[in-house]
Amino acid sequence: RGSLRGVRRTGGRRCGMNGPTLTRRILKARAKRTIARFSRPCIAAACLLLAFTVLARAFSVYAGGALYYLMLDIRQFPMETGLWRADPTLMTTLMSMLGLERLGDLGGMVFALSDAVSGLVIVLPVAWRQLINLVVIQGIVFLVTVPLQYGVLTQFRSILEGRPAPFRSVLRWYLDLHLTGKALAVQVLLTLWQWAARLVCIVPGLLCLIAGSAFPNGEWMLLLSSSLSILGMLGGYYLYMLLLPARYLLAQSPGLSVRQALSRGFRLLTGRRGDYFKLNLSFLPLQVLSMVLWNIPNLYLVPYMELSNYLFLDPPPDPEAPPVAL
Repeated sequence: RGSLRGVRRTGGRRCGMNGPTLTRRILKARAKRTIARFSRPCIAAACLLLAFTVLARAFSVYAGGALYYLMLDIRQFPMETGLWRADPTLMTTLMSMLGLERLGDLGGMVFALSDAVSGLVIVLPVAWRQLINLVVIQGIVFLVTVPLQYGVLTQFRSILEGRPAPFRSVLRWYLDLHLTGKALAVQVLLTLWQWAARLVCIVPGLLCLIAGSAFPNGEWMLLLSSSLSILGMLGGYYLYMLLLPARYLLAQSPGLSVRQALSRGFRLLTGRRGDYFKLNLSFLPLQVLSMVLWNIPNLYLVPYMELSNYLFLDPPPDPEAPPVAL
């Protein structure tokens, strides 16, 4: 007897408002089994996605579609902490230090963080022409990479259901302009939401950092800034997770509209947002390791993460699981 308060455990699953949900340990174990069983299509899809991602990043850097910062001696660049407007001469000088002087002829904005203790000033120059390049280049990158991302997600769903599609099917989202448009729309919304959540959540830490660097005895503010920055990054990541299921639902069911994918994905997390956040956060150590090892572990990590997300949101029947007694 007694109230179950909306959740009960049975057969390694948790049953709540959205139906049975695999526990994190069980779903990650099933994801590993699936990768071992279908290692070739999993690695092939991850390899193609990784190759396109590396090429896209290289193109962004080469074409000037990325932002850079400089660490300068405060005696050579005595700028106070703040956001300043830069004329074409100053902006060209700063951009020339990055080998991008051609982008500074229209001027721009400069964010400076001055630290009198270390004698350094961190400068983030943002040229107006660079912003134009950033929008155009990132638009090209999205157009090239997003349909492939959704094609790979569709392939991972097929693998999870035990019927890998032919490898050429990952290009399906390029061939149908309607699908391409929906994939781009969802991914643009997710990206804008991700950046907005990050910016909002890092404001307290950033204010403490500016205050600590502006005063000679602001060490305690700098320590507080570090704590608030970490909490802010976690908070921004949590907010981003709220809309993330939309990409999996659209890849699984391409017939959904953008609005349906977003709304259904949000409803899927009702009562389970904390668990979904913990699941994706649990991959953080592997993501850091992958960055250190030149993204090579992503050949395993990408299918591991995507299969785990699918299993959390909408797990298909496990052919290896014994029948559950009712």
